[in-house]
Amino acid sequence: MYSTLDTGRNKRLIVAWMLVALSVTLFLTSSGLWIYNAYFQSSAPPPTPKVLHKPGVSPTRTPVASKTAGLYLQKFLQHDYTGMWSLLHPQVQTTWPDQNTYAQYWQKRFQGYTIAGYTLGQASTLSSWVNPETMQEYKDVAMVPVTLQIKPTAETQQEAQKLNTVDPDILHPETLYSSIPMYLSRVDATHWQVLNGGPVDLEAPILPPLHPISHDVKVPIMMYHHISDAPTRTILEKSLTVPTKMLSAHLAYLKSRKAHSITFNQLFDALYYNGPLPSNPVILTFDDGYDDAYTNAYRLLRQNGFSGMFYIITGKVGWKGQASWNQLQEMLLGGMQIGSHTINHVDIGNTYLASHAQAQKELQDSRTSLQQHLHIPIQQFCYPSGEPFRHGSLALRAAIVTLLTSLGYVGSTTDPGETGIFQNSLTPQILLRIRVDGRSDLGTFQASIPW
Repeated sequence: MYSTLDTGRNKRLIVAWMLVALSVTLFLTSSGLWIYNAYFQSSAPPPTPKVLHKPGVSPTRTPVASKTAGLYLQKFLQHDYTGMWSLLHPQVQTTWPDQNTYAQYWQKRFQGYTIAGYTLGQASTLSSWVNPETMQEYKDVAMVPVTLQIKPTAETQQEAQKLNTVDPDILHPETLYSSIPMYLSRVDATHWQVLNGGPVDLEAPILPPLHPISHDVKVPIMMYHHISDAPTRTILEKSLTVPTKMLSAHLAYLKSRKAHSITFNQLFDALYYNGPLPSNPVILTFDDGYDDAYTNAYRLLRQNGFSGMFYIITGKVGWKGQASWNQLQEMLLGGMQIGSHTINHVDIGNTYLASHAQAQKELQDSRTSLQQHLHIPIQQFCYPSGEPFRHGSLALRAAIVTLLTSLGYVGSTTDPGETGIFQNSLTPQILLRIRVDGRSDLGTFQASIPW
């Protein structure tokens, strides 16, 4: 029922090579602009905000936690990977194959950049925090914002200037690495252990290499919409709605196969830096930001120990039937991930054909809105209705990929169309997914993941 892997790879590699040849500005003919339900008016794009995680807790005096955070970062600057390893929580250590793999990863993670130092912000305490990589919940956690003093080397700057387009964060990483939250767990009154290293962690923002080596990883990305038991009236509603019992059955099957949910940061760590992945990795994605994403999907994921990515239509947050900003913030602290799905759920290909400026606004303002409300870097995107990767030309697809990259998006998922379970480092804006149809039975779901 799916296209062959070889054919899928060839199509994606064609698009990847076209990016080198095509200019950012393509003279394309005009077409209509499709708007999802109602047009959302907004002002000109504001500047990218300073990223600052605000988990809704009161500042507190945690000098020992801040001291441990500083010690971890000092050892990183000194390339003392053994010392860094000793400060990690034992459960975090188990996410790595061994200490040597951990050291090798950090030796290559920031190649092409100079790190002069760091600054620590005001520490806060949280009653609990969930590690999105393991979905393990920790109590009595300290959060310390860390700003990394980082800049590209002269060689990286010169090489980036030769390319038609690059992620702007490659040239200005100091903005991306501002006030990244570092989480620590209390051992006793005088000892803390690192749960998440902030800017020095697998979950830190991704800086894509300028010339990635072609590398495949086998990671099925499952695509859901509604998770609901509400009655459905049309064929479209039925296809988009997975009952709660069926999602529970899906998660039970994944657990029986010893599958582990991973984050998109883990995916790109593996694609770009040979970062570790657990056995049978899978990513569970949920489109459109409905309120049942919070009431049903999030609840079931937490109960079963899985994380999920939720793609949000920012112009509809808080509307009837849609999740609120407070709910999204709670999901974020509960181990979930958040990505952009435009402001209005537009066909971004047709929007681009009608107005380059409007397409940029849909992509740029949605990212900015998520960053302002959730106080995290937003680097992931999902194409509404899969366009232009279902019906658009190769030239249009290349133009949209170029635009996404120029606005700071690192990865983008498609809507089948083309599908598969292998993700490639050369086509980060064409990550393949497997659609989960609400009319399908459990056997169909099992067959869609050929492990």
